[in-house]
Amino acid sequence: MLLKFILILVLIGILAGLVLQQRVLQRCRVSEKIRRQIQIFDCLAVFVLIARFMPLPLGSTELVQILALASLIMLVISTLILVLVQRWCSGKNTWIFIWLFCSALLSAGVGLIGWQQARTLVVHETQLTLTSQFNHDDLHFTVISDLHLGTAIQGKQIDSLIRILEETPDQPVLILGDLFDEYTTPSQLQQFIDKINQSQLKTIYMIAGNHEYHQRFHEAYFQQLQASRIQLLRDQSISLGEHLKLLLRQDRSQPRQSLDELIGNSKEDWIVLDHQPKLKEKNPAVLLQLSGHTHAGQVVPFSLAVRIVYPCVVGHCDTSPQAFVTSGTGTWGLPFRLGTDSEVLRVTLHFKPQSE
Repeated sequence: MLLKFILILVLIGILAGLVLQQRVLQRCRVSEKIRRQIQIFDCLAVFVLIARFMPLPLGSTELVQILALASLIMLVISTLILVLVQRWCSGKNTWIFIWLFCSALLSAGVGLIGWQQARTLVVHETQLTLTSQFNHDDLHFTVISDLHLGTAIQGKQIDSLIRILEETPDQPVLILGDLFDEYTTPSQLQQFIDKINQSQLKTIYMIAGNHEYHQRFHEAYFQQLQASRIQLLRDQSISLGEHLKLLLRQDRSQPRQSLDELIGNSKEDWIVLDHQPKLKEKNPAVLLQLSGHTHAGQVVPFSLAVRIVYPCVVGHCDTSPQAFVTSGTGTWGLPFRLGTDSEVLRVTLHFKPQSE
């Protein structure tokens, strides 16, 4: 519901910008014929954007995503340039050509940079030291999250991801939710499953995020996963060794048990996988929570807004419990990132006695 509300707000913002654009063009004495041609382009661009976010197979195709991305960037940048230079505008064809040429050139540059950044997987390695009452051996695992299969992660990007994961085949892979979303088609999910099943990876655990449940047929998609080597666990735990457990939580958007109900007064140490880094529930047995969901804002300005909602947006946070949030491996909505990474996270956990 919240995402639909945000999309409606974005659409209203775009339409308001287009109305402003037409008013500025009128004040600049641009001919009615040219204004009508610009209106036709704007309408086509809005139509492509709407088609992308309709829950239909057409919107999940790479061509529609690229067209929607190009349309959105062109609409935003052309309107911003027009508003900024309206003081010097005129209705002459030369001025209109310069405006449209500069808008197209800047849009192409921004679009290509963001598109490339979304599709380029970056491997980050991090080491964390946790204080424990027990002498645990070091833990090594790989974290991926928020793939949103079918947007930035499809085809060759899946092959690239598998190659990166196979560099450490013995290392468990943790998928922190949003493997698929409301726009992922069954064939896109199956393509990923086939690649996983053919890989050399030995252990893959997964929790669900909020976007899996936005998919109308999520239970059918979960059934697809059962035929894979991915173990989907919801409010279940596994042992990582003596006195150390891994808790894989159901997403907070769904009915789930509380942290205290799952852990109770446990004397063991726990590492928690929870898709959304709200960090509202506390239990002294939890040493670390690993989360995704935020995409680090995906586009730089939005990182500031995300910080209002989540206490930990990306990276390591010295909160209670300690948290590490990945910026995610894919993107939502459009294959576009600016100032953030599509990351594969390799984590090493060290443990030190409480007395140190």
